[in-house]
Amino acid sequence: MERVAIIGGGPAGLAVGQALAKQRIKFLLFEAGRTLAERKHDVADHLGSGIGGAGLFSDGKFSFFPSGTHLYTLEGRCRLEDAYGAIERQLAEVGIPAPPFDPDTETSFLGTGHPMICKDYPSTYGSLAQRNALIAAMMHEFSNLILANTRVEVIIPSPQGYLVQSRGADGDLREEFFTHLAIATGRFGPQALRSMMTAPIAMTDLRYEFGIRIEHPNGVGFLKAVKRPDVKYILDAACTEVRTFCTCRDGEVWMIPYGGTAALSGRSDGPPTGYSNFGLLARFGGNNLDRGRQIWADLQQRLGSDTTATWQPLTEFLDRPSISQALEFGKADRPWFPRQKFSRGDVAALLHPELYRILAESARMLITQFPDMATPETVCIFPSVEGVGAFPTVDAALQNHSGRIWYCGDVVGRFRGLVPALVSGHYVGASIAACLRETAAEELHDVQTIAAQ
Repeated sequence: MERVAIIGGGPAGLAVGQALAKQRIKFLLFEAGRTLAERKHDVADHLGSGIGGAGLFSDGKFSFFPSGTHLYTLEGRCRLEDAYGAIERQLAEVGIPAPPFDPDTETSFLGTGHPMICKDYPSTYGSLAQRNALIAAMMHEFSNLILANTRVEVIIPSPQGYLVQSRGADGDLREEFFTHLAIATGRFGPQALRSMMTAPIAMTDLRYEFGIRIEHPNGVGFLKAVKRPDVKYILDAACTEVRTFCTCRDGEVWMIPYGGTAALSGRSDGPPTGYSNFGLLARFGGNNLDRGRQIWADLQQRLGSDTTATWQPLTEFLDRPSISQALEFGKADRPWFPRQKFSRGDVAALLHPELYRILAESARMLITQFPDMATPETVCIFPSVEGVGAFPTVDAALQNHSGRIWYCGDVVGRFRGLVPALVSGHYVGASIAACLRETAAEELHDVQTIAAQ
């Protein structure tokens, strides 16, 4: 009997479940984190995992083409358009508008031009209540097929499929057989996947992406000048691509654990804070992969198992070694959580010298364009991590041909964010359903051929 295991209960995994349920295909969804009802908005351990994934308690922005450009290059235009349409209708039901499917629109860039451009795309904000309603609606038809608080420990491939060993909150080991897998384990999922699989799985070094978050008072910088909810600047600093990421107006900064690592995240769904923040991330890919790999190895060695964040006034970060007279303040004055995880320090000294040079140059470029950003209260906070090298090797339909495995959401490594997670999840569910139909048709043909002999 054909049966699918979905690993991961974030937006991508839930979208796979929706698509499979619509086709009446048998499946189970495994999620290591808590149920939707159990998750708390103000507990750091609840923010990175659980039903709804990190997307539930994220910055709340839904960004559309050409954001997540690679998503719209997937093969099968009709299947991709159907997946987008399904998500467009789902968003509309909770009051989140989405533009029509139109990946032929020419990508446009605004701003000052090279070496600093602003990628232009439509985006909208979904409140925490809307995101919660979205997740609840997505899982409504198959909530009995979700195993929350259940961690997949081992996946054993065989010619017939996959034996999945998992352990629930009761500590009991569970073993079940599945013919197909849909992997939706998020941005740090590739590392977890390697430890689960008993056989090697094809991986490709795609990108290393890490840096700092910058926080400043509301009403300054590009978050004042550009009115869109999601603002993406792409800079060329020291021959390296640097991007702004996860822009949060009137927001908070959280240090969130993700299994064996921890990273900063911004969000804007609490009470007004008077401060805005954004990620400033160096991206190493293509010919720069080796540089990124070396810098990441250096960062891992420097950080070890540390799960705390370090902050420093931005002017001090930029002016070293001469220390500025930046305004001092207590972290109790800032929207940083959990507060005990943030400490004053020398962010510049924590960075590989080359990474420091890249981030400092890109910060200066932003300040040159938006001088009011350099207030005495503007700080940088470390670490912010979005990509750490190897991601699953997939084809243009998000399938890994080392087996009957599909990937969706941030674990793919080629796109990220709520909209790509939702659309790619539905797309993968439809792809698996089509694969099963083809297999059934072939088996029927074989039976008919034998019967006719």
